[in-house]
Amino acid sequence: MKSVNTFDLVVVFTYFLIIMGIGLFFMRVNKGGKEFFTGGSMIPWWMSGISLYMGNFSAWLFTGAAGFAYTTGWFATLYFAGSPIAYLIGSSLTAAKWRRTRSISPLEYTVTRFNITTQQFLSWVIATNFTLSAGVQLASTCKLFAPIIGIDLTAIVLMIGFIVMLHNFLGGLWGDMAMDVVQGVILVGITFIVMPLSLNLIGGIGTLFDKLPPLSFDHTYNNVHYTEHWLLSILIITTIGFASGGAQRFYSVKDEKSAKRVGKMAAALALCTPLVFGIPPLVAKIYWPDLSQVEFFKPYLATNPQDLVMVGLVLKLLPHGLIGVFIAAMLAATMTTLSTVYNMVSSIVSHDIYKGVFRPNLTDKQLLKAGRITAMTIGMIVMTLAVFFVKSKFGIFNLMQAFFTLFNVPVIVPLAFGLIFRRVPKWSAVGAITWGLIVGVTTRYGLGWDIGPQVYLAFAMTFGIFSTSHWTAKLYRENKFALTSIAAFISIAMAALFYLTPVGQIEDWQKMLAFVSAVALGASLYGFSKLFAIEKEEERKVLDAFFKKLDTPIDVAKEVYAGGRKQVSTMPLVGRTVIFLGILVSMSFFTKLEGLEIYAVVAMVAILLGFGGTLWIMGKRTEWKEEQERIRLTQAT
Repeated sequence: MKSVNTFDLVVVFTYFLIIMGIGLFFMRVNKGGKEFFTGGSMIPWWMSGISLYMGNFSAWLFTGAAGFAYTTGWFATLYFAGSPIAYLIGSSLTAAKWRRTRSISPLEYTVTRFNITTQQFLSWVIATNFTLSAGVQLASTCKLFAPIIGIDLTAIVLMIGFIVMLHNFLGGLWGDMAMDVVQGVILVGITFIVMPLSLNLIGGIGTLFDKLPPLSFDHTYNNVHYTEHWLLSILIITTIGFASGGAQRFYSVKDEKSAKRVGKMAAALALCTPLVFGIPPLVAKIYWPDLSQVEFFKPYLATNPQDLVMVGLVLKLLPHGLIGVFIAAMLAATMTTLSTVYNMVSSIVSHDIYKGVFRPNLTDKQLLKAGRITAMTIGMIVMTLAVFFVKSKFGIFNLMQAFFTLFNVPVIVPLAFGLIFRRVPKWSAVGAITWGLIVGVTTRYGLGWDIGPQVYLAFAMTFGIFSTSHWTAKLYRENKFALTSIAAFISIAMAALFYLTPVGQIEDWQKMLAFVSAVALGASLYGFSKLFAIEKEEERKVLDAFFKKLDTPIDVAKEVYAGGRKQVSTMPLVGRTVIFLGILVSMSFFTKLEGLEIYAVVAMVAILLGFGGTLWIMGKRTEWKEEQERIRLTQAT
């Protein structure tokens, strides 16, 4: 296998400069908090769609997910195949509604829809969840880079973490999305090249089907059990997750039609995921059936060497220059994910927590300053977490699943369905979050349930108390005996379920946890029902006004182009950037290329020059048409 040479490092360093340049370019656009966190709702739908897709990628996909695919075979391709379904269904549920909330933060609407307590509760849970997940993402990137570049893990955590933090500080959401497009072209291009080259190693797709073990729905990976129930549970979480978590990408475009296009764009891009990210690790499973016998993997045998199979294929198959492009693509994938997290979490902390509680009179410019300071602070926390996670023996994939399945269900259900269900009272979200967290902690970390059943029960209980909250409120007002009976039944039923379904021998502390959790669920139903029933007339009027706003279409002329605001030029800039990268990669022809390496370089240069040229040429025409539409709309009003 090759090692990184000077040319590869030049490509990576140049990409660093491009990232900083994009951030500096869009720094002039960010005049206040609205531009920093939402792009002024003027982000083109195609850019937001690419960003929604790329925001869920990082080096984790090439390390943790690749190691999981290497171990579980065809089972992992089904996991990848769920993405387009989740994007399409999730966005169809809420994309237009998110745009009509006129939000600056994913949680801004929860104050009106629910109450300030709900907003604060959600703020802390979401901020914690995404910060922990970002630590895993950064750790996976560093684990990828260490064997390629040969730099100490801690040093590379600090280096990459600082670059991401600085980029987000400068460019805000505009900078994040522009970078998403650039790195999306690089990422798709390089993976489409690696896939056929890897298949050529083993003699083609026929060999892959012949030699891989048949599809199995029963796998144990790093002591965690995965079955078809895990696949279904992940599909449930990601579908509702995109309905709630895609908020920033939906309300950053100009109108409802554009918001719907964002989801469709992401779903279309996700169709290629099973091919380009699923097949290379499967090839590695055939080509390197025993990693302990391969020199490259020997230093990592104690820390999940399968996480590096994608890296091994790249170093074996790609020529110098394209190895640098791959490193840049991995860096870009993580940077866009982390930038998305930093921007979203900083909007929650600065707008929903700092402004919402401590400084309600904060101006838009002061909010921008607070957001930047918060983003820097979150970056420091994420770097600290990554140093710890990168040395964990639990495995990058398992770490991601642990945070993903524990925190997501309790949060995404009320956040998404709060836009859809009109009858649920203001305290319903707090009840849903509480029940979801109790069930998740008890079943997964107390009783050792598999992820699939854990998610099923957490979803059922979270959705159950949320969707029936108006009915239990009515019972509290009219029939407390029936409500008490239902609460007692829930405690008994949950206690029986917990005691009958532990994994292995149940210990005393597990019995106590199961008992306390079962009692807490039943007792809290009665307490929450009392809160559900507290709804004053003026609160109902506020809620009616909120849903009236959701029923009111966006007036683009007044709400987007007001005050003479104009569309920001993006396509030509992105196009020129991609063309420059294509020219840089073409320098590989001056190195020693052999056999298929020549075709790989030609393909990558063609992809970069072709896509970049298309964006540059079409950009001027598209933005001219957008400007004409702005003039027409503003003149009409």
